[in-house]
Amino acid sequence: MTSEQNAADDPRSSEEVDVGDRAAIERWTRALGVTDSALLNAVQAVGPRVDKIKDYLGQGGMAGDQSDA
Repeated sequence: MTSEQNAADDPRSSEEVDVGDRAAIERWTRALGVTDSALLNAVQAVGPRVDKIKDYLGQGGMAGDQSDA
């Protein structure tokens, strides 16, 4: 299990997504089960902390953005 997956599973995780690291973005999108655009929109809206991103994504903040289509 990756550190990203561990953080994604921890509701109190204060880990941060490094949006400047393409490989990190790919790991986080897999761990969180979202698209790149949904992740980047969440980071833009609430910042890079994983706990805040998960709250945002879980409360419909992503506006249904679950596909790259």
